[in-house]
Amino acid sequence: VALVQGEIMQARSKKEDALDMQYYLRKSFFKTASLICSSCKSAALLAGYDEKSVETVSAEEFGYHLGMAYQIVDDILDFTGASASLGKPAQADMELGLATAPILFASQHVKELRPLIERKFKEKGDVQKAVQLSQSTDCVEKSYALADFHAHRAAEALTRLPPSESRDALMKILHLAISRDK
Repeated sequence: VALVQGEIMQARSKKEDALDMQYYLRKSFFKTASLICSSCKSAALLAGYDEKSVETVSAEEFGYHLGMAYQIVDDILDFTGASASLGKPAQADMELGLATAPILFASQHVKELRPLIERKFKEKGDVQKAVQLSQSTDCVEKSYALADFHAHRAAEALTRLPPSESRDALMKILHLAISRDK
């Protein structure tokens, strides 16, 4: 009985996770932002800065927010179909059963999306129906606002680094990540 109850609780929490923006953000960190974050911190350490120095902490913060902004924009491009120009099919994330920022924001206003997300878009036509239901919402704009939040935080972290050509280059990378259309 305890084993069956545990399986039911685990299944219930997975369904809840599918609709949870915080779960999506954690997943985005582990998928993309953690690599960029660790790389930026490593660069500061290799440059000779102490682990708790302003430079190292700022570099790590920059990497975290750059990675989050990059992943959110990537998810927006996938959702809107712009990813087709990258050589992958549009809505590839939903085809894999993944709910990303745009669909999660849309589900806050369109309750019919929730069962589609919970079943990971497994039934025929789920992906197309999800896109159609989402079109009446501001889910893409809200997703870009979330990416902009992270971009601004990344830029703030950069301002704590000494002025240099390297800092300017990082700012250009940040701008490219947030403004890209493919």
